Formats: sequence, C-alpha cells, structure tokens
Amino acid sequence: MLSVRRLTTTDVSVLRDLRLRSLADTPENFGELVAVEGAKPDSEWADSLRERAWFAGFDEDTPVALVCGLPGEAEWLLFSMWVAPPARGNGFAARLVAAVRAAAAEAGARAVVLQVFEDNARARRIYERLGFVATGVWEELADKGRRELLRLSL
Repeated sequence: MLSVRRLTTTDVSVLRDLRLRSLADTPENFGELVAVEGAKPDSEWADSLRERAWFAGFDEDTPVALVCGLPGEAEWLLFSMWVAPPARGNGFAARLVAAVRAAAAEAGARAVVLQVFEDNARARRIYERLGFVATGVWEELADKGRRELLRLSL
C-alpha cells in the first residue's frame, strides 16, 4: 500500500534516512553534501521538522519518497523532492505535491513555488503536469547552471 504523511518530531530517523539517501542518489540536484547533512545532530533534524512541512511517501512501511514545504505568508516553497529509484513511476510525485499543496492552502497561502534546474527536463515535465507554470524568473548558480521559478496557484 502506498501512502504519504506529514512527518513529526518523532520521525527524525525517517527524515535523516530519506534526506541522506536522496543526496547520495542525486547530489547534483541538491545543494548540501551528504557528509554535511549526515553530521547534523538529532536536534537540528527535529528543528527542521518543527519549522518546515516535511512529507514522506511510504511503500507499506518502507520510506521511499520525500518533499519539503517551507511555509511563507502568501506562498510556500516546495523543495528537496525525491523518490527512490525503485518507487518512481508509482505516483509519489503527485501525492507529495498534493500534500504540500493541501498544507499550504490550509495555512492560507495563495501559491506554491519551486525552482527547477534548466537541464532537469524530467522534473520539469512532472511539475508542469502537476499544474506548475514557468514564470520566466531565472537564477544563475555559478557552478550548477540556471534554475527557473515555477508557480502553482492555489
């Protein structure tokens, strides 16, 4: 059975495991290094769970997907979305985005935004299929290329 739920401060080990797996799988898509994140104490992971809306996808009881929603007044930032390779193609991306979207709407936000790298066509297609629209706002990162802001109105 596939499911998605919001993580709480009792889920530090789930967040740590998924985050480190995601960074190891696709380090080019994430700014942090596995060693830096892996060295964080439990208190920092718990703080992140309190300050942000982390959602995990599960196949039965096995955590296989992750996304974060960073709350803002008018819009939430969606980032760090990752689905384990064996779980890809099972609808987790849509479920994770829906979870962030619902939490943002419940909090009174008017949009969810994210940034996608110019050369990550697969992610862009997924986000656009889920309703995100390109804004034409680009950010140039010295060693990683460009990424564009996409917006999903609520």
